Amino acid sequence: MFSSGLSLRQNIKATDDDLYNYKISNDGRVDVLETFKAGLEGTGEGSISDFQQKHEQQATLITTLETNAGALQTRIDTFNAALEDGADGTISTIEQIQLNTSGLAQEIVDRGTEITRMDGLVSTEVSDRTAADTALGGRIDQEISNRQTAITTEAQARVDGDTAEAEARTNAIVNEVVNRNSAIAVETANRQTAITAEATARTTAISKVGFTTVGEAEGILTPGSFPFSFGMGHQSDTDYGLFIPFNYTLLQVSFLCKSLDSAPFVNLKITHYPFDQSTPIELLSDRVPQRYLATINKMVSKPGCLVAEVVSVEALTDDNAKFRLMFFYASNDPLTAPFS
Repeated sequence: MFSSGLSLRQNIKATDDDLYNYKISNDGRVDVLETFKAGLEGTGEGSISDFQQKHEQQATLITTLETNAGALQTRIDTFNAALEDGADGTISTIEQIQLNTSGLAQEIVDRGTEITRMDGLVSTEVSDRTAADTALGGRIDQEISNRQTAITTEAQARVDGDTAEAEARTNAIVNEVVNRNSAIAVETANRQTAITAEATARTTAISKVGFTTVGEAEGILTPGSFPFSFGMGHQSDTDYGLFIPFNYTLLQVSFLCKSLDSAPFVNLKITHYPFDQSTPIELLSDRVPQRYLATINKMVSKPGCLVAEVVSVEALTDDNAKFRLMFFYASNDPLTAPFS
């Protein structure tokens, strides 16, 4: 019986088990009926053949009895004829014989009546058994037909159910494959996009490196000079300073002064001289104390020289004073680009 708590396959399996058990039970009943039918159609005791044989035996006995009775009647008639002239004693004997003959005749009649009754009973039993056998055969044939029809219907239903289930599973698998392939394609595209973006960002970030460069000077600073040295100690000059061969952004400038003077100041101007000798770019002009840190954040779009000029000084008298100027800048171009 169908159960909503079970899957379609489990319901089919349960129904199959029920039909199998029902088939075994009905096969047993058919076997009993067929055994009973075989018994009726056989030659054993209680079969139709047995009743017919007994009926024939009774008919033979009746015929024999009738023959014997006829022979006895002939003997009696002969005896009576022989005694028509006999004595009284003989007559008494004849009378006794007549009584015996009358009793025997009555017994023959009674036996004939019994035989007739038995013959009717046997005929009735044969008719009843034949009718019952015919009815049983019809019921057996109908049962066989009904079972065959039920088996055919069930087999077709199972084939249809299996076909429908197979088709549904195939469609579900196809849909699942399509959905999974779509999801995989989307996921792959998203991952590839993310990987590409990350690789691009990393490449860009790695290619744009920040730099720190230090220029130093000693002694008393002279206005209008370029005292800060880079490289091997050469002092800077107009259009001759820290050469930067790529586009950059000057982020910060720091200044330190080691001096015996109490409060020296330097008016400092920082200028970028493009390598193509176009117009210089001023990046800083400020009155700088002993300790100075300024955020610039100015972009330079041409390679060139970064030069620091002392415009003027204040309260600076120590001949042994030392100065350190630091530039912190970042590349605006990938460092793999050729110098231009």
